[in-house]
Amino acid sequence: MDIKKQIKPKYHITPKYGFLNDPNGLVQFKGVYHAFYQYLEKVTPQGKKSWAHYTSKDLVHWQDEGIALRPDRWFDKDGCYSGNAIVFNEKIYLFYTGNVRDEDGGRETYQCLATSEDGKTFVKHGPIVYLPEGYTSHFRDPKVWRDEEESLWYMIIGAQTSEKKGNVALFYSEDLLHWNYKGKLLPETMNWGYMCECPDIIHFDDNYILIVSKQEKIIENGIEKDSCNAVWMSGEFLKEDGKFIPNSDECKLDEGFDFYAPQSFIDEKNRTLYMAWMGGGEYDYQMSQPAVKDGWLHSFTYPREFVYKDNLLYQKPVKELETLRDTEINKNIEAEKIDFKLDNFCNEIKLTLQEQKDFRFIVLGSLELEYDSYEKILNIKRLNWLTNRFDEKNISIEEDLKTVNLFIDNSSVDLFLNEGKKVISIRSYFKEDNIQIDAKGKLQLSLYLYKGENSNE
Repeated sequence: MDIKKQIKPKYHITPKYGFLNDPNGLVQFKGVYHAFYQYLEKVTPQGKKSWAHYTSKDLVHWQDEGIALRPDRWFDKDGCYSGNAIVFNEKIYLFYTGNVRDEDGGRETYQCLATSEDGKTFVKHGPIVYLPEGYTSHFRDPKVWRDEEESLWYMIIGAQTSEKKGNVALFYSEDLLHWNYKGKLLPETMNWGYMCECPDIIHFDDNYILIVSKQEKIIENGIEKDSCNAVWMSGEFLKEDGKFIPNSDECKLDEGFDFYAPQSFIDEKNRTLYMAWMGGGEYDYQMSQPAVKDGWLHSFTYPREFVYKDNLLYQKPVKELETLRDTEINKNIEAEKIDFKLDNFCNEIKLTLQEQKDFRFIVLGSLELEYDSYEKILNIKRLNWLTNRFDEKNISIEEDLKTVNLFIDNSSVDLFLNEGKKVISIRSYFKEDNIQIDAKGKLQLSLYLYKGENSNE
């Protein structure tokens, strides 16, 4: 195996070339899954972004459908920014933000609509929501859903208020074309940073979950820096007042190194699924990745399913990924060290702890997991390609660690703890072709080698 060639993910949505970031317009239409994403043909984080388009029948194998929306009209000439999709009356409705810049660098923002009857060609209808008073032009990322009880459509938009504080604007409509402004969705007494991007509301029976990608200033080692995290909280959606009232603390949706801008949708099996951008970070961090030399950058996470139970938001990989399993290897490990060679970097690994004892797990030379059973902390180290030192995170488990699931797809790693109670997304460029486990107690290793096909060739 040529390790240097094991870089581009096979099954994560990844551009053949160019730059990928936020997922857009996730939807299932007539049995086909559609995923759009912010796209630039050159590998650079900044520019006039289009919506690239992928489709799938199984959430595993993705087909590149080219560009769906280009920045080619007066209302989106400097970028077709993020948004979502819904299906209604046998059509796909795409809602997105049109970005417009003037000669002096000033910004205008329009919430726009495009539709498709076949899922292949898209007709732009122009702006449907204009910037209301009380906000700066940082006003973007519409998310639309239907409330069947009221026979109304709701739209939330990520926003920055005139006071330079983050919030979310709420609108409602009866026909998807004419929208009425309801007000600021989030309590202004709470800290929402200086911008709330990519807002999302998910409804589970009597429970509402709010997700925002919050931008704020933090102090780290005495230095002020920007922090960008996707967080969730449960609460009440007071429709008459147009307010979301949190009843839980905010929690990180993902505790990894590379995760931002998640977007959910409901598929035809009535599952609440989502994908997120497996990217982000400072400019040097992004542009120093080995993938840049190959002409592409970033991926989505694997599709994941949200399950809300016991006041917790669990995440699990979609069951369709099991169809990739080709060879299964099981091994019981008891107070011993093992060293196991892998033939490729596309596989699924599960550790099941049968005793609460420490262990150390080294994955392909560039990723290390070390569990302290007394403190109930999982230490994660990832070799940084820019500094050649290990980035490090300590994940508090809060209870016994029972399962660790790693989904490795060349340079992408989706990691699930305790069946999805905590999730960690990681970009890692591997250096070796073996895994090593040093277990102080009993655990079971289940290894599933994936098939050799490639969705991204």
